[in-house]
Amino acid sequence: MPPSPQTHWILGDSSSKRFSDYSAAAVRCGMQPPRCVEWLDLIGRGCQALNCIPAGSRLRIDSFGQRDDVLAALIRHGGGNAFPKPGEIQSLDRQYSGLCRVLEDLSHWSTQRTEISLDQNPMDIAVMFDKWATHRRLLPDRPQTRLLPTEKISFGESLRRFAKQVGGRVFVKPRYASSASGVCCYRISKGRQQLIAPIEIVRDAGGIGLFNSLRVRSFTSPSDIEDIFAVLVPQGMIAEAAVNKARVEGDRFDLRVVVINGRAEHLVVRQSASPITNLHLGNRRGSLQAVTDAVGSSRVERCRRLALHAASCFPETLYCGVDILLPRSGDPLVCEVNAFGDFLPNLVAGGKTVYEAILQSNAADREALA
Repeated sequence: MPPSPQTHWILGDSSSKRFSDYSAAAVRCGMQPPRCVEWLDLIGRGCQALNCIPAGSRLRIDSFGQRDDVLAALIRHGGGNAFPKPGEIQSLDRQYSGLCRVLEDLSHWSTQRTEISLDQNPMDIAVMFDKWATHRRLLPDRPQTRLLPTEKISFGESLRRFAKQVGGRVFVKPRYASSASGVCCYRISKGRQQLIAPIEIVRDAGGIGLFNSLRVRSFTSPSDIEDIFAVLVPQGMIAEAAVNKARVEGDRFDLRVVVINGRAEHLVVRQSASPITNLHLGNRRGSLQAVTDAVGSSRVERCRRLALHAASCFPETLYCGVDILLPRSGDPLVCEVNAFGDFLPNLVAGGKTVYEAILQSNAADREALA
């Protein structure tokens, strides 16, 4: 059939694989490739950058990615003046402040341009990028969690007290980060500490820097752990009780469930020998059938229903990626809700990739409204 008229636009990065994969999916669905408004343009020019989008269009808000110029622009927009080197974990709080300013402007713009449909409510994205705000919205389906102080001494006391309350093992996460950036698994027992994290410490004349790493390291030196927290704590952190996860083939696992317009068909098993299961760290996509065999189809279905419930807490957002923790016993819990958690190349369910399912859901919505 002939391609449909141009109706789809993306706020994103036209040089990214996310954009090229989504464009290819649109062509496979018989649609025109989407056009792109660059994040850098929107941050610099404000919503004037969106004036090119015609009435009747649909706008997808995609990830701003890891480009240095975009991250620096967000930090500057959020009132910051300390800019990270490539891969450095710095100014996450200011980056989030800048992101919220953009999302608030975008939300206001959408109320003025009601003839344009948004795939996501911009303020839902703001909540999803704030782990503490997400936690409060999703209670009681979350692990025990504490918002930690940003002052060094109070932070240490609060963290140790909470860790002891929940059995000695917690995840300490930057409040405003994603993709496991700055995430630490912290253990304390009989006064001894261990911190497991995909982090590299760099000490030079300029001070201490933390950098994202594809290697998950174990730190036991008190000075290393102190230096890691000295950098992360002022940026805002939460502590989350560690869940004794169910195992498959001897490994820990959790589930990424992409919920699209009230359907939870795309599931990925994230399987790892380490406590941190993110796929980009070299962990593997496990077998959903192996998980079903290990824990039973009813428990997998409960995970799916919980993901649907979590997504329903953001009713004005068409899709999101929900990370589900499955304990060895007991009810599943929501780990995180990811605004941009739909980038799972080659994941197919019901004959559709994730992007094809999103695009066809959009098309179905437009037909229903026509």
